[in-house]
Amino acid sequence: MIIEKSQGGFRATVPCKLNLYLEVLGKRGDGYHSLDTLMVAVSLVDELELTDRNDDRIELSVEFPEGSGQSLDGDDRAWQIPADQNNLVVRALDRLRIALGKSTSGVNVGLVKRIPAMAGLGGGSADAAAALVLGLLKWGTIDDFGIARRIASELGSDINFFLDGQRDGFWLARCTGRGEEIESLRCPKPLHFVIAHPPRGCGTREVFAALRRGNSEWRQRKPDGLIFGLQEGNIETVGQEMFNRLEEPAMQITDWIDRSRKRIDRYDHHGQCLSGSGSARFCLCSSREQAENIVNELQLNGGMRAYYAQSWQSLGIEEQYNRIRNES
Repeated sequence: MIIEKSQGGFRATVPCKLNLYLEVLGKRGDGYHSLDTLMVAVSLVDELELTDRNDDRIELSVEFPEGSGQSLDGDDRAWQIPADQNNLVVRALDRLRIALGKSTSGVNVGLVKRIPAMAGLGGGSADAAAALVLGLLKWGTIDDFGIARRIASELGSDINFFLDGQRDGFWLARCTGRGEEIESLRCPKPLHFVIAHPPRGCGTREVFAALRRGNSEWRQRKPDGLIFGLQEGNIETVGQEMFNRLEEPAMQITDWIDRSRKRIDRYDHHGQCLSGSGSARFCLCSSREQAENIVNELQLNGGMRAYYAQSWQSLGIEEQYNRIRNES
């Protein structure tokens, strides 16, 4: 993410994520699944702004800029974004202020939403990570990042990636445990993607339930070839090695998973994959021009949303935090 001061508060521009690899290692004692996944942040973004208010309430407003927020049909839930305690932003800020002894301090939060929900793109987790960082700028210090990381790990599997997934300017990491254990990786070459999101979403619980109903015995895939391709900047290898264990169970939730796959395979690309628990898919392209041509075709004829996105670059969050504090 990119954080900066705004008039009366602080603002964050927040990328979403794609899972280049996702393997399910088994069920944990706490009811969650152990995962091994490689995530990359990409340039489809939300914006979050935090400003003061004179009471103890956390008020979240959600705005959909022109070009987003439009449902594709009556059952499309991509933009059903709650503005109460069901939103991770509100829950993250509430937990953070309690942990920092600021429970009577209220804030207004403005969320500009471009990342669709029920897509496997981690938009809610990214927004929660941004809320924690902006909350630290308001209530905490650099020494309180450990508290933010703990809250992130309690609230969701992807939030910690958006706090700690950076290395050499790129946001790419291998995430294990529930997804909260982060090992940032080297990626010297920008990556260009097409993201396609159909009018049917996938609930994470539904997909994991379908996984459990299926064959629980499978040969676990390893990400070694994918990591090698990323570190060497070999796009062909990266495309060939992308993998998501949740693809087959997601197909049981909606036939749009397979319909999207077939549609994307009409075009020239290096490989495609489901992101997270779906329903968004993505394909890896050689260039921005190639990706944008596919996006245009999908928007015209595919019956789904389509976005161009490239791998995200920014400084680490703590470095940005310190810069803003020094400027204050």
